[in-house]
Amino acid sequence: MKFVLVRHAQKGITPFEDPELNPEGFHQARVLNALVKQNELPAPTHAWASPKIRTTQTLKSMCEEQKVEVQINELLDLRLNNESVGDFHHRIQKFLDAFEKQSAKTINQTHYICTHYDWIEEAMSLIKCDKDLKSFEFSHWSPAQFVIFEILDGTWTLIRKGSPTMTKGMKL
Repeated sequence: MKFVLVRHAQKGITPFEDPELNPEGFHQARVLNALVKQNELPAPTHAWASPKIRTTQTLKSMCEEQKVEVQINELLDLRLNNESVGDFHHRIQKFLDAFEKQSAKTINQTHYICTHYDWIEEAMSLIKCDKDLKSFEFSHWSPAQFVIFEILDGTWTLIRKGSPTMTKGMKL
């Protein structure tokens, strides 16, 4: 199974509690879709997003084109104000464990997970991977940045990381 972890694209500033993407964020979302169309990213068979609108908007154009419904999952939400660090850690581990357990049964599937910086930062410290995900290389996540993992029988292998930076000749 492929597991594509994506930070949401660039957000606006209002409404404060749940802002939508700004124009640059919508552009980044279209570039993610273009990367899938050009086989630079694997096509999704499943998509998961946090309850915040910006995560769904990040995946929307790609998922509409691929005819994949974005599933909202509360476990992907950013750390809540009343949530302890331990509870946040446990919530993320619960989500990751579910994918590890099903990886042997879903070899040909590609799951896109769109969430928030704090969630990704914690997840990278929990994923047991062939690469040190706590290294400086993975310490900063710009909007719409992604990493692709292959999960096989509970073992995570990093395939690549990237971002939807516009490349020369890319067709949107």
